[in-house]
Amino acid sequence: MSGVEVAGLVLGCLPLIIQGIESYNEGLDPIKSFVRWERELPQFIRKLRNQHVHYAQTIRILFEPITSEVELAEMMANPGSTKLWKGTHMAEKLQERLQESYQAYQGTIVDIERITTKIASKLDLERAKELSRNDLEAILVANPKKTNDKFELGKRIRFGMNKKAIKALLEELDDCNKELERFTEKSEKIETYRKSVKPAFASRLQRIQGYAKTLHDSLVFSCACKASHRTSLQLEARGNLFSSSSKREDKTSFTVSFSTTAASDNVDEAWTWQAAEIVVYDEDLSPVPPMSKSVSFNSPPPYSETDPGGELVATSSATSQEVKDLCASIQQGQASRLGFSLDSKSRLRGAYMIDTSEKCVPSAGVMTLADLLDRPPNVGGRCAKLSKKERYGLALTLASSVLYLNSTPWLTDQWAAKDIHFHRTTASARPVDFDHPHMGPAAVEAVTGLPNLTRASGFHSKNTVLLALAIALLELYFGTSAQRYQENELGQADPTLHKNPWMLCSLAHTWADRSQEDLSAAFLSAVRHCLRCFSDPGASLQDSEFLQAAVESIVLPLQEELHQFLGTTAA
Repeated sequence: MSGVEVAGLVLGCLPLIIQGIESYNEGLDPIKSFVRWERELPQFIRKLRNQHVHYAQTIRILFEPITSEVELAEMMANPGSTKLWKGTHMAEKLQERLQESYQAYQGTIVDIERITTKIASKLDLERAKELSRNDLEAILVANPKKTNDKFELGKRIRFGMNKKAIKALLEELDDCNKELERFTEKSEKIETYRKSVKPAFASRLQRIQGYAKTLHDSLVFSCACKASHRTSLQLEARGNLFSSSSKREDKTSFTVSFSTTAASDNVDEAWTWQAAEIVVYDEDLSPVPPMSKSVSFNSPPPYSETDPGGELVATSSATSQEVKDLCASIQQGQASRLGFSLDSKSRLRGAYMIDTSEKCVPSAGVMTLADLLDRPPNVGGRCAKLSKKERYGLALTLASSVLYLNSTPWLTDQWAAKDIHFHRTTASARPVDFDHPHMGPAAVEAVTGLPNLTRASGFHSKNTVLLALAIALLELYFGTSAQRYQENELGQADPTLHKNPWMLCSLAHTWADRSQEDLSAAFLSAVRHCLRCFSDPGASLQDSEFLQAAVESIVLPLQEELHQFLGTTAA
């Protein structure tokens, strides 16, 4: 049994023991009571009740930061019996909170259990015969609570313990309670200190989120052939954001892919597919750059070549010429990737051209994550199947991207594996560029017109985007899509699965519960956090504390597990 489950059993048994001793005291013959106990038994009952109150208060304080109000209320109302006391999830959260004090906490809880069991052994309480792993659990099962918060005692209780033994056990219980209280108080102080010195991940993500919104608003096609153009954003893990020593930089880069969906006399075939790097300059180091939606494009920009080392030869973004016609600018490009910059006034400027050794084929060769999971094609004589290393890396990239792209036009709430695109390459050794996933143009274009099914059902979750992430993490860990899992494990696949958040939520809970013994600790923690967030109508990723918690419960565990898998050290 974990230290959490034992703590719950003690919390549940102490009131039962107190009621049993009170019942014994009330049924004592007056002469026997005077000769044997005089006034000491009632005092013993009072002291034991005080110890129970002390213990219950400490447990409440200990678990309050790692549970919701509903969870804590359920745990305190049904100690030892609810599922929240059992399993590994709550134990892992408590261990994370106590850290180096956890082993000492466990030792103290074991001592309190021993004392409680010893007192209970002197009461002839009923025990469930089918349970043998723990005496306290067997006593609780055999003596259930009634509606009036009392226990059902099936017979007249007898109690046989001398005064000296009672006094010694009470003193030992008091010492254990004080130790437990000290652990709790010190863990709170340490936690307060950690919060004061821990990196402000939320503010970093909100800064990148602001840049992403500005970038989207600035990439407007004004040409006659604009209806055929599509834009997709490359998703990046951005590990520097989640480093404890991350420093503020004056620029942030994004990689964008432009493509055309139909032939046009006004479109040069040379740019049927074109990648571009866009650098956002934060000239005044403001948290979020100014927003502007009035950018237009009329003429192609000048370009500067890069030197062999890849350093930019052009002047700064402030002196580069503003891009007036994005379509014409793309046609000017002769390299496999163009370079633009976005200044603090949301103006797109021409800056440089990037030469890359690896070329990408047109967008007709784009593959989705859904295809790679269930139907990996044979490309260049080899199966383009995601390896475990690639799936772990993609999980971290998707988790990070969701946290800095949520509430931006780049990411829909109900995104899915079919919206994650990969480009093919001309390199035979690596026919698909698994390292650079893109949010597909279809998802980006449809963001404003997508119906919100959660709102129509009467309950609006601000975190549907995290439900989609929970599904994606399960898909990547097991290497199969949600539809395939639904078909194999539940009998049939529903083609409307990803359009119904409630069906997705039910599937995710079922999948995670049935597979919790197979899931790694990081993936299980991340999935559970996503599902809890989806079910909380008051939670929002726009809240700094909530976003910070999402980083700590989703991204950081996945990042640490990836480093362990690769045998590398986090920055």
